[in-house]
Amino acid sequence: MHIRNILVGMVCLWCIAVKTVAQTPTLSDAEKEKAIQTQVQRYLLKYKQDLNNALDRNDFAAAISHLNHIILYEPNNGQALYLRARGFENMGLYERAIFDYDNAQRAGYKEPQLYYFLARLEIKAGLGEESFYSFNEFFQEQPGMATKKELRYERGIAAKMAKEYKACVEDMSFVIDEGKDEADAYFNRAICFSELDILKEAKKDFHEAVRIKPALKDHWYYITYDRIYKNSCKQTAAQYLTAAQKQMAKGDYFDAFIEAQLGLKCYPGDRALMIKQLEAMLTQIDLYYDETIVFYQEFVKKHGADEVVQAMMDKALAKRKQITVSDKSYVADYVNETPLPERFRKPGEYLKLAEDKLQQKADLSVALDYCNTAIRIDPKSPDGFLVRARILYAMNKPLETAMAWKDATQATKINPKLSEAWTIRGMIAYQENNLNAALADLTKAVECRKDNAEAAKALAKVQDKLGAKTDNNQ
Repeated sequence: MHIRNILVGMVCLWCIAVKTVAQTPTLSDAEKEKAIQTQVQRYLLKYKQDLNNALDRNDFAAAISHLNHIILYEPNNGQALYLRARGFENMGLYERAIFDYDNAQRAGYKEPQLYYFLARLEIKAGLGEESFYSFNEFFQEQPGMATKKELRYERGIAAKMAKEYKACVEDMSFVIDEGKDEADAYFNRAICFSELDILKEAKKDFHEAVRIKPALKDHWYYITYDRIYKNSCKQTAAQYLTAAQKQMAKGDYFDAFIEAQLGLKCYPGDRALMIKQLEAMLTQIDLYYDETIVFYQEFVKKHGADEVVQAMMDKALAKRKQITVSDKSYVADYVNETPLPERFRKPGEYLKLAEDKLQQKADLSVALDYCNTAIRIDPKSPDGFLVRARILYAMNKPLETAMAWKDATQATKINPKLSEAWTIRGMIAYQENNLNAALADLTKAVECRKDNAEAAKALAKVQDKLGAKTDNNQ
């Protein structure tokens, strides 16, 4: 009897313990978010230390790997975005570098050098207007740099590409006044003088440039200068095109260029003549990279993208390992290298790119970059947080899953009727065996959208499990 009483007492104590555990209140959303943030900070300390070690070794690949993690946990860390851009630039991944420089600025990172590095890459991309703007921002932030002739020369090139010819003349004049035997400055000033129709000064500068650097005599700007500006325009556009085609067929690319240029002087913007001139220029792209890429950009502005012309450009640029005009990558051995979107798209376009990556179940880190960009542009839209939550959830790692719950929660704060966000919260709660929270969230998901089959199926599982648990407790 004594033993029986002890056993009964033990069972009662066990029942009380079970009841006590069952009644232990779960963390509130605010407490859970705080706990997630604490865990994130622990991870960040490790990755930031690893980053410092990689930077000390100039190991850019390792640095980028650590920066990917830092940006995962701190998407608006402008310094991390800036450093990753520098790493991508050093590795020759220019598309990724420009993307990160842009996002570092969106995140509010203030670093004057950023504008300089960005301006140089924009020149490589043929983005003259953007490069000229970035140089001006750089000089505004660091006025003392405007006295360095090397930097003024670079801005002069950007000005030429942007068709800011007066600014080009000013910068090249500064370079000439500050140095000696500045053949390239004379030559570029001559080009800008010619575009301003100041032909007498242009001719003087062309001759001075060639006197200092005889090799420039073979440059087609020098070769074509007199013929183009003395052209009487007595032929039709078709006749100029036929003449250019004949020269191309013979392999006389300079003459083909001249004939196309003569035609464009008389018929500005003619599509067929522009394509023929571009074709001739591409045969000499090693010598005339900036002129070629600027001319291509001008073609796109006037006539839109053309698949054949774009393929022709990409083929030539691939040989130089330069930034592409169609966002294709050339460094296939870098695991995170993927085609990037055009700059400055709308948030919905970035989210569409992220959704595509998610459906492909690949490059989820790049998908996150797209989402982060969309959220920086429009932080009050729930869609950005929802898509990012889905991506983090798909990564299927403990901390990423917790961050997915946090993003889904943020989405429900902005739009309490967002069924998909409640679904993610509920499914994560179910994984954590927090059945009461899962029941509440999934019920909310179904209430918000009756046809949410995913939520309904998960809710049925939770109800079954709760029912079984109740039966066992009884």
